[in-house]
Amino acid sequence: FILIFGFAVGAGFFLTPSLNKLTEVKRKSEVKINEQIIIAEAVSDPKDRERGLSGRDSIGLNEGMLFIFPEPGRYGFWMKDMNFPIDIIWINGSRVVGVAENLAPEPGKNEAELQIYYPPEAVNKVLEVKAGRAALMRTNAGDDVKIRPLIPGLNRL
Repeated sequence: FILIFGFAVGAGFFLTPSLNKLTEVKRKSEVKINEQIIIAEAVSDPKDRERGLSGRDSIGLNEGMLFIFPEPGRYGFWMKDMNFPIDIIWINGSRVVGVAENLAPEPGKNEAELQIYYPPEAVNKVLEVKAGRAALMRTNAGDDVKIRPLIPGLNRL
């Protein structure tokens, strides 16, 4: 019994990091705009959408966060607790409908003072990327967007 218990505990130590990595990958999607690929963490839970990228130190040039909404709307975004500037790419269906570039953090402001950014029209997805990345991708309203999960069947879009 002790041998089996020891094996189970030991296996747990080795498997837990692998399971955490799998959970991270399950939430990732490939977002392709103008033949440029962003690996984005896809979030659809209201709490995850509210938290967004806040509190993180940075994101990589080819990384982002993809916010997924159940229906199109004019959802507002702010820079609460952000530590780095971002670009926001507003998406409806499979088309870019607008881009907001180089949005800077607003340290020292309380929630009531933070600027809120809105899409030019209703959207059902929003992609946040490192500031300057939208320009590097030559992203404009009307561009096609292709989104696919890194592991098919594990996250819904």
